Amino acid sequence: MDTITNAYGSDSDTESTPTGVSSSAPTSTLSSSVSGPPGGPYLVNRSVNSAPFVNPALKTVMNRPGFIPPTSRELTTNVKAATLLAPIQGPEHPFRREMDSMGGTKLATGGYKEDAVMEKWNFHEQFHTFHAQGYARDDVAGGIIGNVHNYMRKEGLRDPAGPTAINAGRVTKPSGSTALEPVSRRKRKGVEEDEDLGEEEDGPWAPAKEEPVITQLEAGTLTEEQKRHRAELAERKAAKHRGYDEDEDLDRRDERKVAHLLPPRHDRDTVASEPTTQFHGKGESDYQGRSWVEPPGGLRPVETDHACYLPKRCVHRYTGHGKGVQAIEFFPGTGHLLLSASLDGTCKVWSVYDERQLRRTYSGHTAAVRCINFSPDGSRFLSGGFDRFLRLWDTETGQCISTITNRKVPYAAKFYPPNDNLFIFAASDNRLYTYDWSSGEMVQEYNHHLSAVNTVTFYDNNSRFASTSDDKKMLLWEWDISVPIKYIAEPGMHSMPAVTPSPAGDFVACQSLDNTIKIFGCRDRFKLLHKKVFKGHTIAGFACQPAFSPNNRYLASGDGEGKLHFWDFKNTRALAKYRAHDNGPCIGLVWHPVEASMVASCGWDGLIKLWE
Repeated sequence: MDTITNAYGSDSDTESTPTGVSSSAPTSTLSSSVSGPPGGPYLVNRSVNSAPFVNPALKTVMNRPGFIPPTSRELTTNVKAATLLAPIQGPEHPFRREMDSMGGTKLATGGYKEDAVMEKWNFHEQFHTFHAQGYARDDVAGGIIGNVHNYMRKEGLRDPAGPTAINAGRVTKPSGSTALEPVSRRKRKGVEEDEDLGEEEDGPWAPAKEEPVITQLEAGTLTEEQKRHRAELAERKAAKHRGYDEDEDLDRRDERKVAHLLPPRHDRDTVASEPTTQFHGKGESDYQGRSWVEPPGGLRPVETDHACYLPKRCVHRYTGHGKGVQAIEFFPGTGHLLLSASLDGTCKVWSVYDERQLRRTYSGHTAAVRCINFSPDGSRFLSGGFDRFLRLWDTETGQCISTITNRKVPYAAKFYPPNDNLFIFAASDNRLYTYDWSSGEMVQEYNHHLSAVNTVTFYDNNSRFASTSDDKKMLLWEWDISVPIKYIAEPGMHSMPAVTPSPAGDFVACQSLDNTIKIFGCRDRFKLLHKKVFKGHTIAGFACQPAFSPNNRYLASGDGEGKLHFWDFKNTRALAKYRAHDNGPCIGLVWHPVEASMVASCGWDGLIKLWE
C-alpha cells in the first residue's frame, strides 16, 4: 500500500494538496479535483483551458478605426460601414482628378438598377468614359451624369448665359434653349465626328451622308484654278459611284499581274486627245507645185545588191524632241525623209538631203510613242503610244485619218504590204489584231501567246508573219488564219523584243536578251541558224533595233550603253564600234535604202544622228 500511496499521491511539496490549489494570477488555465476513498489512495483530475490568453487592454485598440488607402482592393480586417463611408483624409492633390485619387471606383451601400436597352459597345464606351473622364451619357433620362466640366471641355461647349443646370450630378440642356453653344471650329484643333448611336439614321448601316454644299457666297471667292480643281474632284467622285462596266472589269482581269508596269487603264469616259500638226518649212510645195513629200529630182530607188560601206563618222545631228527618241524609219524606197517617234508623245518628219531640217510635227498622243510604220508608198504612217491609242496619219497634210484603241498598249504595228487598208498590231493583252481602217472594224484576232507580244515581221513574200513575245516564244502564222503554223520555243531561248528582216527577205535578225543577235533563215523552212550568232554588245534589257545593210553584207545594232556595233554578216566577226549616244541606250538604228554608207541612229538622249 505504501508503494501505491507513493505512486498516486504523497505529502511532498512538489505535489498539489488534496484540498485544491489556490493561485493569485488573474486567470488560471488549470483546475483540479480529488477523488478516492478517505484515508486511502486518491486520484487527482486536472482540466485544461485551450483558449489563448487575451490581454483586455488590446480590445480598445482593435475597435479603433484604422487607416485604409483609397486605392486598396482588399480588406484584411472586418471594418465597419461607417469607416468605409468616411471622407478621404489628408490634403488634396492639386493635379490629380477625384476619380484617380479614389482608384476609379467608390463603394456604395445601396442603390437601384434601371432596365435599359443599349448595345454592348455603347455600354463599354460609356463605362470607360466615366472611369477615365468622370462623366457618362444617360440614354434613359437624357443628359450627362458626372463631371460636367470635362464633358463641356471635351465637346467644345460653353455656357454664355450662366452656369449650366445641374441636378444631383446630372446636366441637361433645356428644350428650345441655346445654353450649350459650340465653340468655333477654328479655335479647336481637333474636330470630332458625331457619336454613332447605332440608330438607322446614324448607325453603321445608315445611308452615306452627303458632304456640305459650298454656298454661292463661298464659291464666289474661289479663283479660276480653284474652281477648276473643285470641278475635277466632283467628276472623280461621281465616277466612283457609277455602275458596273464590262470592259473595265475585263481590263482589270487581263492586266492584274502587270498593271504596275503599264500606263493607266481606260475607263468609259476616256477619249483621245485632239490631234494637231505644224509645218516647219517655208512652204508645203515648191515653185513647180510639187509637194514637200515627193523625193528630189533624180533620186530613184536602187537595187538591194549595190555596194555598201561601213560609216566612219557622224555627219549631222537632229535636235528638236523634248525627250528621248524611241524609233526612227526612212521613207520607203528613196529615204529622202526620216520619221521619228519620241517619248514626248510627238512624231516628226525630217529631211535627209538639202538642209536636213525639221519639216512637220504630229502631236496626238498624251504619252510616249512606242512604234511607227510607213505605208508601202509612204503617204500614210501609223503611230502607237502608251496612251493606248493607235493613230493613222496623212504624211503630207498632217491630218489624223483614224484613231483606234482596244484599251490595250500597242507594242508594234505594221501595214499589210499587199493591201495598205489593213494593218496588224501587237498588244499588251497577249494578242495580235488585224484592223481595216477603211471600214473601222477588227477583222481578225490571233491569240496563242502567253505574254505581251512585242514584234510583228512579214516574210515569204508577205504571205506569212512571225511574232515574238515575252513568253520567250516565236510563233509563225499564215495571214488571216488565227492558228499558228509553227511554234519555236527552245530551252536556251530568251525573249526577243526587236526583230528586223533582211532586205532580200532571206533572213530575220532577232535581238535576244542574252546579249546576242540570233539569225533565222526563212528561205525554204523557217529555222534557227545556230552558227550565226552575233556577240560583243550589251543591251541590258533594252529593245535595241538591229539593221541590215541593203546588200546583206553588214549587220548593225545599238546597245544599252549608247554604242554602235557593226559585224560582218558572213562570218559574224565584229568590225567596228562607235560611241553614238550618251545618258541611255542607242535604241533605234536604220540603214539608208539608197546611200551606200549612211546609217541613222537614235537614243534616249533626244538626238538623231546621221553616220556616213
